[in-house]
Amino acid sequence: MTRCIEHIAYIITPSSLDAFRDIKSKVAAEAHDLPGLISSTTQQSVTDPHAFVDTMVWESKDAAVAGLAAFEKLPTTPAFLGMMAGPPQFMGQYEWTAGDRSLELV
Repeated sequence: MTRCIEHIAYIITPSSLDAFRDIKSKVAAEAHDLPGLISSTTQQSVTDPHAFVDTMVWESKDAAVAGLAAFEKLPTTPAFLGMMAGPPQFMGQYEWTAGDRSLELV
């Protein structure tokens, strides 16, 4: 089954880094119920403690588009976006098929 993966990069302002950890867990709890969302992970840069990338796995591209609209309406979204040094950078939507190991490093 083909899924849609999104990568979203963002920078958290230095003054918001501690509060970010709390709000991020609240955003994740709210986002858990977004229709079509299979998983969401957050990675922190090893070279810049303020830089993060979220990886979202959706059932389909349509679910990803609808999910963004629903995310914008979550109660914690304004506070989360307010901690960013600028707008998040959407790195694109990518197809992935379960079991496809052609690009997997071994």
